[in-house]
Amino acid sequence: MNKNKWLYPIFALSLPLLGNSVQAETTQTIEAESTLPAPASAEMRPEAKFRETGRLISFLLMQSHYSHPSFDDDLSKEAFKQLVKTLDPNRSYFYASDIAAFKTHEENFDDALRTGKIELAYDFFALFEERFRERYSYALKLLEKPFDFSVDEAFEYDRREAAWSASKAELNEIWRKRVKNDALSLKLAEQTDDQIKEKLTKRYESAIRRLSQTNGEDVFGYFMNAVNSAIDPHTDYYTPRQFDNFTINMSLKLQGIGAVLTQEDQFTKVVSIVNKGPAYKSGQLHKDDKIIGVGQGEEGEIVDVIGWRNDDVVDLIRGEAGSVVRLQVIPHTQLGDGAPQIVKLIREEIKLEDQAAKSDVLEIEQEGEKLNIGVIELPSFYSESVASNGDSKNLSSTTQDVARLIKELKSKDIGGLIIDLRNNGGGSLGEVVNLTGLFIDKGPVVQGKDSRGKLRVLKDTDGKVLYDGPLAVMVNGGSASASEIFAGAIQDYGRGIVIGENTFGKGTVQSVADLNQYLRDPETKIGALKLTVEKFYRITGESTQNKGVQPDIAFPTIFDHEEYGESSYDNALAWDTIRSANFHSGKGVGQFLPYLKFKHEERKQSDQEFSFLVDDINRAKVEREKKTVTLSYEQRIAKRNENDAIRLQRENLRRKLQGLEPLTALAEETEDDNALEQEEVKDKDILLKEAANILTDFIYIQTKPDIVAAFNEQQDSVN
Repeated sequence: MNKNKWLYPIFALSLPLLGNSVQAETTQTIEAESTLPAPASAEMRPEAKFRETGRLISFLLMQSHYSHPSFDDDLSKEAFKQLVKTLDPNRSYFYASDIAAFKTHEENFDDALRTGKIELAYDFFALFEERFRERYSYALKLLEKPFDFSVDEAFEYDRREAAWSASKAELNEIWRKRVKNDALSLKLAEQTDDQIKEKLTKRYESAIRRLSQTNGEDVFGYFMNAVNSAIDPHTDYYTPRQFDNFTINMSLKLQGIGAVLTQEDQFTKVVSIVNKGPAYKSGQLHKDDKIIGVGQGEEGEIVDVIGWRNDDVVDLIRGEAGSVVRLQVIPHTQLGDGAPQIVKLIREEIKLEDQAAKSDVLEIEQEGEKLNIGVIELPSFYSESVASNGDSKNLSSTTQDVARLIKELKSKDIGGLIIDLRNNGGGSLGEVVNLTGLFIDKGPVVQGKDSRGKLRVLKDTDGKVLYDGPLAVMVNGGSASASEIFAGAIQDYGRGIVIGENTFGKGTVQSVADLNQYLRDPETKIGALKLTVEKFYRITGESTQNKGVQPDIAFPTIFDHEEYGESSYDNALAWDTIRSANFHSGKGVGQFLPYLKFKHEERKQSDQEFSFLVDDINRAKVEREKKTVTLSYEQRIAKRNENDAIRLQRENLRRKLQGLEPLTALAEETEDDNALEQEEVKDKDILLKEAANILTDFIYIQTKPDIVAAFNEQQDSVN
């Protein structure tokens, strides 16, 4: 299509609401009980305001998005794929014939937005709702008889790449195993057959009821975000309700548990954990865990939230600061292998200061000498504005806080410093530049290119260095955006050692536009658009996009960068390069890295905790690659017992080293354990301790050039 078609006056549309083209029979569903509500799609029609909203968003994307997308047939085809993934990501509802039928509309998405005729999105949802109700009605029928868990068969829980079912019988078999797996999970939690039937009946009926609460605003959001996802993964449309929640989150005064949640199929899944929030402090809630129940207070009934809308689950979890919320959680690592766990959390007000930098000192012994290594943990790059509290004298910022902490650590006679950026998702760009300036005298820190191709170089210009001693930066797969800029700059200047995992790879910046400002009617709410407007580059000219920052010394990890990083997203912007900025790198750490890696590998082989970590990672990778789980009760119990035996064996090895009596079961706990708990907190972070060891090696070897020379000579002779 011709892009100029979009240049008509944006709000020239005055279209009558058209009837839903799906025939009446598509709204009919076999109901297990007459008490279930009517389908949401039965009377659903697109609102006039959303016809215009789609056209407005498309216009803004073409004008202001970094890539200036063309709204053509190619984009339409990709938007079709994304809408299918949104509604049925695990390929558990639609038939192959459904996909084929709607594929005839795959080139019409751009035309639907341009003309305002967005009925196809509502037709697609109507078919999805019909299939959804069919599946759960069938699931309810399956509960009429108990399952036989002695049969040796497997359930394929990951069907993202599976073929679409060709027949009802084929899809019924998939759902028979799915329901059986749900029942087995409850049986493993020591539920009786009657209890299993009761709980799953409530769960499945709840799923139908929740979907029936979908409104036209939701469906437009699914459609619009399918189009946005065809452009890039960080461009999103916020419906009016979602925009209200976004505003609350950005206020940094959200009363809750400090976790970002999303909807995946029928489950509420944890996307990320906010550093220093209640969930983080508990250590019991993790990325990709599934929340299946929520209870209020110490004894409130656990409400089954499987099948609930994500925003309704969020509303249930939120509450007054200081109050208790209990979550029933299926840990991601169990893969259905064990019983759900109850996680009790005390809600807090998530404030800026909870994300502030904090320091500690680790004592490392090497070559018979003890050395203090300073650690500064930085959860985010923050900068509190005067407007936030009206007091310009007591503002908090990353650079200001880190500078204060460095001065305090210097007074404790540290020999080296670690900046811990693990799980730091980014933040203020200005703070990245200022923070880097504490470790270099002056020079460029990061480059940016906007949607018009205009380049900018952000520099540190003060000519001062606050800390010039040995430096290491810790990163992992959760280190993104601003964290990658800092780690990349330290690496490019040769100023320190980057240690850990490959970073996430988000090298773009987004801006949020309030769409309501484009309307003449202040009472009409149409939401907001978050769109990608700029791309960042290291001072070498290399983008951090997709590739991230590769550490100088890598730690073992369960997370494959290609599967969990930016590059795993559909339609992520490409990695590329621009010209290098003008900067002067120091001598760097390159000449020492072979020796440092060698010493690190030596410790890995001899350190018991590190061997535990590597073994856990290898076992988890094997389990994850299976994508299936057995439906045999005996096999699941055996697997659970095997895992418990491994954990018990490890715990007793630790206790032996501490001079404690061995346990006969994992549930045992003694006064000695409680007394040692606080003393062992630092030791439990074996990766941080190893980073301190590496930095200590670096400090030691710089005074022993003969050792480096001899090592390099030996390596050359081997090669």
